Amino acid sequence: MGRDPARRGRAGCGSGEGCAQADLSAQEDPSQAEARLPRPDEYARRSRCSAAAAAQGALAPGCLALHVGPGRAAKMIKRERLRVRRDFLAVYRKGRAWTHRLLVLRTLPNGLSHNRYGFVVSKRLGKAVARNQLKRRLREGVRPLTIRPGWDVVLLARSPAATATYQQLREALVDLLSRARLLDKREPVRQRAGEEQ
Repeated sequence: MGRDPARRGRAGCGSGEGCAQADLSAQEDPSQAEARLPRPDEYARRSRCSAAAAAQGALAPGCLALHVGPGRAAKMIKRERLRVRRDFLAVYRKGRAWTHRLLVLRTLPNGLSHNRYGFVVSKRLGKAVARNQLKRRLREGVRPLTIRPGWDVVLLARSPAATATYQQLREALVDLLSRARLLDKREPVRQRAGEEQ
């Protein structure tokens, strides 16, 4: 029995284009091994950026110092983050707490010249993407506020915070920090159009 001539080339390949496949090596071509070429001004450009940042002056006391690289989002520097479990436990055991419908604020004097911040978002609030987004919103909500230095601050997100808007989280932050008397002055909270208090 003869086969259909249109199907003859496809008998053993399964690719639909005939058996014109070549054996390719899995090793990288040596001419492409060093494909990245360094620019001659790469390090000079980095020093210009750091010199420009230094020329802007120091931050006001209590403001967060955020590291911003070229093309990167702002992030808190290491010394302003609570990272170790015992620091979180000390704030929970010895510190004071203030509650809001969306957040819980816990504070403890740390004896340092700067504040340290910790953000706690439980797995009950959603998957990793939602939890990380909520932490970024909280971090951004705290960043522009002028907070008295020398405190360890832990912000714990409650379940309703997962569906709250940035503006609602910001209002909750300002309310909690002012009740804790950590804001240098009462921060104005902007309302969205169409909302009344």
